[in-house]
Amino acid sequence: MSMTEPRVSVGARAVAIAVLFRVAEEGAYASRALDAELGRSGLSALDVGLATEIVYGTLRVLPDLDALIAKQVSRDPARMDGVTRAALRSAAYQLNHLSRVPAHAVVDETVTVVRDKRGAKLAGFTNAVLRKLAGQRPADPMPPTRLSVPEWVRAELLASLGDERMRALLDERVLPPPLGLRVAPQHTTRDAFVQAIAAVFPNAQIETSTLSPQGLCVRRGGAPRALPGYKAGHFSVQEEGAQLVALALGVQPGERVADVCAGHGGKTTLFAEQVGDAGHVTAIDVDERKLERIPEELRRLQLSAARVDTQAIDVSVGTGGLPASFDRVLVDAPCSGLGTIHRRPELLLRLQKTDPARMAELQLRILLRAAKLVRPEGLLAYAVCSPTRAECAEVADRFQREVPHARRIMGAIDAAHGGWASPDADGILRIGPWLAPAAALCAPDAYQLVAFRL
Repeated sequence: MSMTEPRVSVGARAVAIAVLFRVAEEGAYASRALDAELGRSGLSALDVGLATEIVYGTLRVLPDLDALIAKQVSRDPARMDGVTRAALRSAAYQLNHLSRVPAHAVVDETVTVVRDKRGAKLAGFTNAVLRKLAGQRPADPMPPTRLSVPEWVRAELLASLGDERMRALLDERVLPPPLGLRVAPQHTTRDAFVQAIAAVFPNAQIETSTLSPQGLCVRRGGAPRALPGYKAGHFSVQEEGAQLVALALGVQPGERVADVCAGHGGKTTLFAEQVGDAGHVTAIDVDERKLERIPEELRRLQLSAARVDTQAIDVSVGTGGLPASFDRVLVDAPCSGLGTIHRRPELLLRLQKTDPARMAELQLRILLRAAKLVRPEGLLAYAVCSPTRAECAEVADRFQREVPHARRIMGAIDAAHGGWASPDADGILRIGPWLAPAAALCAPDAYQLVAFRL
């Protein structure tokens, strides 16, 4: 444990403060930090839910909370002790957005955590600030209904998506976003799985996707491992937009597929379902540790390991000697992640205005080399979980200038999936909540996808 890291205390608020500290001060991912803190906390299920709500709720409206805190302090908040700042942020969220928690409990427990971790002086400072915030508490605190983002993010999304889609993404999403699941058709039906969840979690909100025939969205259904059928492989955890990217590839039985930048293999396992025993999937990623999780997931889903092999290759510099023999190649490229900020709001703490253009350079390098894996007349698809023009449309244009024989598919991507969406006039399929019914629980994160026939 580092000298600056807060030691673990018991309690939902202490866990939330520790996670928020690690996210802001150490660049940790919220989901991983929260899992680690909860794993050693011994909290009840109720307190686990409270800690989770505080962490993600705080991160989703962080600029607003920081503005409230800044009005109560004379020092520059950016120079504040990290634990104290995390404590003030978490308490400000509870006071302004959680009606069921008494103000005195928020203040007293938060001050106790700061005293335990940083001593009496900073505890007194925290108490003074929180007393002021508690005195300004709304009469009826309500959970946030929209994400709070820096102005440059809103401007970037407006320029890339237009006003209607930008508002659908930033202002009209249902918060918090649900858990996305992909039902395994070889084991169960979606309707049967819905009934199984409802039987175990009668208070769960469950909605079937109108876009993915295997998609399901669940809220208040517990952790994925607690859902019925987890050990039997009845479902995978996969957000709806990611499902749509994989389904749009149109993989057929018996084909050879390369999943470039495969990560933990969420799309790889779907492709393994689709190709059958006569086909094959190669999962490629620069991070070998991520690839190591794929065989375990194949076993859980009861899919033959012979259908998949993994290759640790940095495709930004080469193809590792793999031949140009794949029928379909998907590049789900590293990106700014701006399409996923409702699910990963901590990205807003570290993203810079120059990041979309910087990531676009990496994406182009990967795309150019991935094209060398495609057989003649095969399909190359390029996707990003970001809606910016720099990260898809401009890269696709540059790719075609460097690979002039690549023919952009202008309307056939959706045909393999029954026409759930059509590419825009530039051939880019823009996936996002604008494809779902208004106020739907199931509403995909923002992705872009373009395909080329080589």
